[in-house]
This record gives sequence, structure tokens and C-alpha cells, in this order.
Amino acid sequence: MHTKTYLLALAIAAGGAACSGTAESQSPAVETIRTIPVRTATVETRDLIETLSLTGTLDPRSEVTVVPEVSARLERVLKTEGDRVSRGELLAVLDDADFRLSRDRAKAHLDVAEANRAHARAEQDRADSLVKTGGITDKDHLAAKVAVQVAEASESQAKSELAITDRQMERSRILAPIGGRISKRHADAGTVIAAGTPLYTIVDDSVFEFRSSVASGDFGKVKVGESVVVTVDALPGFVTDGQVNRIAPQVDARSRSFEIIIRVPGKRELVSGLFARAQVKVREVPGSLTVPPAALLRDGADPTKAQTYVVKDNKVERRDVMVGVEVPDAVQVTTGLSAGEVVVVDPPSALGPGTQVQVERATKAGS
Repeated sequence: MHTKTYLLALAIAAGGAACSGTAESQSPAVETIRTIPVRTATVETRDLIETLSLTGTLDPRSEVTVVPEVSARLERVLKTEGDRVSRGELLAVLDDADFRLSRDRAKAHLDVAEANRAHARAEQDRADSLVKTGGITDKDHLAAKVAVQVAEASESQAKSELAITDRQMERSRILAPIGGRISKRHADAGTVIAAGTPLYTIVDDSVFEFRSSVASGDFGKVKVGESVVVTVDALPGFVTDGQVNRIAPQVDARSRSFEIIIRVPGKRELVSGLFARAQVKVREVPGSLTVPPAALLRDGADPTKAQTYVVKDNKVERRDVMVGVEVPDAVQVTTGLSAGEVVVVDPPSALGPGTQVQVERATKAGS
């Protein structure tokens, strides 16, 4: 009796354990939903100013190499690098001893020629008187006239030679052909200089020219006379105004770009050759729908097309948009979004349509 009761109890216990294990194995698993944290921005309306960012080099409006027109020893050097000079100012002096001797000789030749001319005219006057009384033949009278002509020609030649020597004397004084700043002195005093050898390089730094290449797609956007803001990397904090002076009327076939020349007024801080940047105002676009640049996904095929992720009910949907004007902190969206919608900034690679997200921080476009 006791043995049967014991076996029945064991059977009941085993059956209960078996039933418990089956129940546990058949209970449904709890599904875990993955949430991705994202940063967002709100689509807002703002006024945009479209600009072109250009880079280039500041060149002087003109640069002149000063060379002597005569050969001589360089006697004195009066100016050097960095000096500012005015047009016509004396820069250097050449040894003019040979030129002075040549001038003295030319002056003596002129004196002789003038004396010969005076004598010839006196002889002609005497011949004119004698021919009336028959005291001289027509042949001698004609000879007296010819002598005057020869004497006058010799006098003219002597005057020309004297003028040449005077010019040589003037050329021994080297004058500045333009006003500006001396950027290079090429010779020292005592050097024997041949005609045409560079002595100085002078740059006109009263006005600089900023030259830059612009993509052909922007050809119609830039206008002559537009104001420009210019900065220089080597001069932190330096800002000056310029103006579009010229636009090259031809697009380079290989680079698909054209050249723009901006006139920049000279400043004390500026020197030629500095690398500069310019911002050219193209147009104003008021009331634009904008998002941060980091909210757009682009493949580079079409710069006017992009995609973005829009957050709704803590989920994202991928949206195709058309873009317009771009500034450093915002991009205009012409179609695909509405003001007040929330878009993902710097979307993670794991993000996809319908993904559950957790918004970390909402900002405005351009923040």
C-alpha cells in the first residue's frame, strides 16, 4: 500500500514538471525595437544672399623695370627696396664725364658753324651789291649763295649734334617713370651698366588687381561694377572693399572657366603677390526655405537635387528635394519640404526609411 502511494506521487510530480517545461518553451519571445539617436534641425524661412567665393593673387596695377638708355658707370644710387617714389623723381646718377666732353666738342662745332654761316652771309651781301654794278660774275654770285646754304646746313647739323649730347647728359640721370614703391634694386654704385640693363623694378601699388578664375556656370552671375569684400590670409582681421573691373569675354575650353579682374584700392598693409579671397555678391533671395548643408545627401550627379530625412512621429522618411542658393551655413530648398518640418542633421549610415529615432537636439537651419 505504501509502495503504490509513493509511485503515484512520483508520477504526478514528473508529469507536472513535464507540463511546466512545455509551457516555458512555448511562451512568445519579447521583441526589442532599435532606436537610433539623431540630431535634427527645423526647416525655417530666412533671407539669403548668394555670393561667389573667389581666390587669387593681388597684382599691382602696373610694374615697370627701369633701365638706362646709355652705357656708363653707376655713380650714385639714391633709392632702394621699399622706398616710395613719385613720377620724375631722381633714382640714380650715371657718370657723365664722357657725355660732358662730347657736349663741349659739339658746342665747339656749333660755334664754328655759326661763324662760317655769318661769314657766308656777309660774302653773299657783298656779292649782291657787286652784281648790281657788274663787279662780279653771275657764277661768283651763285657761288656766294651756295656757300650760305652750305654754312646753314653745317650749322643745323652742329645744333643737332649738340642736342644729342644734351640728351645723353639728361639720360645720365635716372628718373622714376611712374609713381609707386621700389620692389627691387638690381645694381650697386660703381657697377658699369650697359644700356638696357635693369636698375630698378617699380610697382604701382596705389591700386591692385585681384585676378581669379570662375566656373563657366557662373558667367552670367557676375557683373562689372559689383562691390566685392576682400580678405587676405596673411593679414588676419584685414578686410577691404573692391569692385569688379573687368570680365574676360572668353571661357577657357579646357578648364571651363573664365577670368575676373577685381580692382582693390591700395592700402599700407598690402603688397603685391599676396594670396587673397573675395566674396562677390550675386543676388538676394528673400523668404527662402532653408536647411543646414549637413542635412542634405548628394551623389554629385546633379547639384540641384538632393535627399534628406524628415522626422515624423519619431520615425524618419527619406524625401527628395530640389535646392537653390547655397551659403556657408544654409541651403535653399525650393521643393520637397515645408517650413517647420524637422530634418536629420548628419544622418548616421544605419539610418533608413521607417527607422525609429530618438531626437537628441533640435536646431534651426544655419545653426
